[in-house]
Amino acid sequence: MADINDLSALGAVRYPRGVVSVGGEIISGWQSLEVENNAHRSADTFRVVFVLDLLPAERNAQWFSRQRTLPVEVRTGFPKDPQHYTPAELDSLIIGRVDDVRFDLPAGTLELVGRDNTALFIDTKTSEHFANKTSSQIAQTLAARHGLQAVVTPTTRQVGSFYKSDFVDTTQQQSEWDLLSYLANAEGFDLYVKGNTLYFTQRPPLSPDHYCIQWTPPDAHQGYAAANIIDLQFSRNLTIAQGISVEVRSWNSKAKKGFSAFWPRQGKTTRPGQASAQTQRYRYTVPGLSQEAAQQRAQQLYQHIVSHEMALSASLPADNLLSVAQTILVQGTQTDFDQVYYPETITRGLSVDEGYRMSITAKNTSPDLEITS
Repeated sequence: MADINDLSALGAVRYPRGVVSVGGEIISGWQSLEVENNAHRSADTFRVVFVLDLLPAERNAQWFSRQRTLPVEVRTGFPKDPQHYTPAELDSLIIGRVDDVRFDLPAGTLELVGRDNTALFIDTKTSEHFANKTSSQIAQTLAARHGLQAVVTPTTRQVGSFYKSDFVDTTQQQSEWDLLSYLANAEGFDLYVKGNTLYFTQRPPLSPDHYCIQWTPPDAHQGYAAANIIDLQFSRNLTIAQGISVEVRSWNSKAKKGFSAFWPRQGKTTRPGQASAQTQRYRYTVPGLSQEAAQQRAQQLYQHIVSHEMALSASLPADNLLSVAQTILVQGTQTDFDQVYYPETITRGLSVDEGYRMSITAKNTSPDLEITS
């Protein structure tokens, strides 16, 4: 196992650079930029602040005030020659469209706020359910409608079978993203948009390599702590730590009976050395499920809840190595917080005043939370 971030380079001088293109043209005069990536199947976001007096004449305040659609790409990185570089030497953090153009005349700034191309699917409503198509065919069709490429794992089952087993209302209007999310859950797939490509694929195995947060506490010879972070906080939810169970209640109209499904199946979680554990039970009522579907829903809800047991938030000098698909390993605190975490959000910001920084929120259940099934 290796760390993807080289901690030996912490003392190196950093010369981060960034470029912002609007409508395919690089626009100078930006003051700060921020990009947030998240792991919640929602759109990544960006925020760019320009100084009005520094905008080029052909892209001045009047030009921005007249636009109806503004495609944006934000790139950052560490070019070999920070005085002479091209955009191709920088990493693309986000490609998307502006939602809001904000002018602050007293401050003399123009702010562009928007989302990545996930928003194309979120903002488009549909009543189509493509019952005679497979999930992969639907993903390819919807991507093509928005002019995006698609990386799709082929599937064979027609989605009409999903609707029948899950009692889905096929007349309900929903966003295309909700439809794709439903299909991704049914197939057990990853779903996300990166750049101009929609990904609807089998989940890859986790990389054995982690992004490392290393803490070295002060000792008798060194009166201060050393770490590759600026701020670092942890929290632990003790209700979850004591063990929980999930109950899903439903009603099967075809069988004309109600039932409950539990996860863990025996209704408890234990830790090593414990004969039993006091558990908090979470109860949900979800109409129209089969017994199997209710069992799956209970397990999904359980995993979602316990994943919030251990949480961290950190701010540190930014790099472009960490993604929401990459695990984070914390070492050196000499507590139970030394473990692996899964990022929820990664926010990178580049400005004249603060340089290139990023903030992270991440979570996971503790390794010793065991399920008695």
